[in-house]
Amino acid sequence: MSKAKGLGTIEGVYIPTLLTILGVIMYLRLGWVVGNVGLWNTLLIIMMAHVITICTALSMSSMLTNIRIGPGGAYAIITRSLGLEMGGAIGIPLYLSQAVSVAFYTTGFGELWIAFFPDHSIKLVGFITWLILTAISMISVRVAFRVQYFILAAVALSVISFLTGPSLNPGTMVMTGTMPEAGFWATFAIFFPAVTGVLTGATMSGELEDPRKSIIRGTLAAVFTGLAVYLTIAIWFARQVTQEMLLSDTSVILKLGSVKLLIIAGLMGAVLSSALSTLVSAPRTLAALGENRVIPFSGFFAKKDKKGEPQIAIVFSSLISLAVIYAGNLDSLAELLTMFFLTTYGMINLVVLLEQGIGITSFRPTLSMSIIVPIIGTLGSLSVMLLINPLFTGVTLLTILCIYSFLKKRNLTSPWGDVRGGVFISIAEWAAQKAMNTPYHPRLWKPSVVIPVERPEDFRRISRFVRSLIYPSGRMYYLTVHPEEGMDAVGEGQINEALAPLKEERVFAQKISLRSEAFSSILYPALQCLTSSFLPPNAILFTVSDDNEKQIKLKNVLAEIRPLNIAAMCLWLHPKYNLGLERKINIWLRDKSPNNDLAVLCALQMVRNMGAELHLCRVASNERHKEKVRKELQSFIEEARLPVNTRIEIFSGDFFEIFKEVSADISIVGMPMQYEHLANIIGNASGSVLFVASGGQENVLV
Repeated sequence: MSKAKGLGTIEGVYIPTLLTILGVIMYLRLGWVVGNVGLWNTLLIIMMAHVITICTALSMSSMLTNIRIGPGGAYAIITRSLGLEMGGAIGIPLYLSQAVSVAFYTTGFGELWIAFFPDHSIKLVGFITWLILTAISMISVRVAFRVQYFILAAVALSVISFLTGPSLNPGTMVMTGTMPEAGFWATFAIFFPAVTGVLTGATMSGELEDPRKSIIRGTLAAVFTGLAVYLTIAIWFARQVTQEMLLSDTSVILKLGSVKLLIIAGLMGAVLSSALSTLVSAPRTLAALGENRVIPFSGFFAKKDKKGEPQIAIVFSSLISLAVIYAGNLDSLAELLTMFFLTTYGMINLVVLLEQGIGITSFRPTLSMSIIVPIIGTLGSLSVMLLINPLFTGVTLLTILCIYSFLKKRNLTSPWGDVRGGVFISIAEWAAQKAMNTPYHPRLWKPSVVIPVERPEDFRRISRFVRSLIYPSGRMYYLTVHPEEGMDAVGEGQINEALAPLKEERVFAQKISLRSEAFSSILYPALQCLTSSFLPPNAILFTVSDDNEKQIKLKNVLAEIRPLNIAAMCLWLHPKYNLGLERKINIWLRDKSPNNDLAVLCALQMVRNMGAELHLCRVASNERHKEKVRKELQSFIEEARLPVNTRIEIFSGDFFEIFKEVSADISIVGMPMQYEHLANIIGNASGSVLFVASGGQENVLV
């Protein structure tokens, strides 16, 4: 939404962005860069740096034609796409880099001042400069930016003076360099802050009359203007000055002007303007972080005076820059700023890459571009970071990850929404297409269980067992029905509360709610739909009630779902002992039973999650066959790669009588062909029982 008294494109974006670009690096370091690496490599450095910033400017412009940006500039762009957590993880380092930039430019001004007055203290000069800039920034942002009209004129005159000045090079142009003082990438790192002004105008988004148009037009115009100026001046340095002089005298530009006073005025003005622009923009980023409650003492830093100036944020940012002024030198600050800004640039490009790549309808910017642009911007930023300093790149990314993890725990809620869900959906869609074209093999089996639930309290009763069956990588579908048009808020809350412990452990737990009077009428079609979907369930888990009427219903349901290619499990929890001590699991194996594989796979899940001991139990036809059965089971243990402490128990006689005598916390039994046998087993059980019927998708030997 436009602001009646906001800044326009020229004074709010173009001039401050251009003056930040045409600052201390152009006057005090570009000549040294030419002397160190030569003209060809200098042109390569300039073009590489501008490719990254131009891609970033285009990506930022594309985003601005798709969203309404609020205060905070680049931070606001990232926040509105990747959420407050990622916005904060990038916004905090971005703010620090802006605050440090003030020290960078102020230190550059101090170096310049000392060149004229060598007896003065550079620290004292830096302090006085810092004090004046802080005072101006606290008075009014409009006053600070309008002063820059005069500074821009001074810079333009200084460039003209430089290009019309005398030559100090009687020989040939400095085309190549031996890099005696720094390698190529170290030189790149020292130069790169020259192009970090691309974010200056964006950071003033909250002060602009029309942020969308002003930031796009002003930023792109400033970047291309700066590119032309840097290429021209680099060529002129190589032509007008010897290599030895370029390396030994960082302020050699003062000797090249036709009117030395114009060079001095432009240099001082540009450096001070860069510092002032950054000192104005940094507090705006801090205030935006505070408004979104991303940082500690958010309310304190977000406060503004009657004129809308974030005075507290200005003072705090000024104090940070003052501390850095006294702590570092110009070149060390350059590398630090390079890493901070490259991270931000990379994230801006990544935001556009994600939004454009996942194909969501909401991303329809009026300024569209090839996806190659954000790809180049993203990979270029990351690659340059790694080439400059791999260790510091790792530290920077680790810092962002730590900030993100901290903010994630605070459960921040973004009012704008973000595209993170869309990213995961796109990945899932891609994976689904690949998976659907891949034939199923039993070695891919893992528990994926549908659990029909009438009441949330029924699920709580078996949640411990469910967790032991599917954790950590299995899936669970909570299937419930309701007779009304829609489930009320109380019911939704109870289900979410029941599922919360599993979701806290990052277990895949999906709620499926269907309108029906009873499960009997909806269960079969629901299972048909689920088994035909991506990530289909491979089993259904029922609980066996002690109520005879419910047992009859369960018998009918089991018969109804038998044609489906899905395993069936029936859990009977002992009314007194429940899962007991969870220390012993018995699997009752029958010779060549189709249910053996599923029984063992379920047992392995529970053994791993409970820490229980596994016992393989078999009833031999007579005493003479016991040794043969033992060898078969021992061979099975080896082939199935069962735990080394798996025990074998072999009996002879009547199964039901033996089952009654053998105790276990959980017994796993193949589903009886006759339901009455199931009731008989329950009646004789000393612990809980899980009945399993294979769906034909299991093979424990693969």
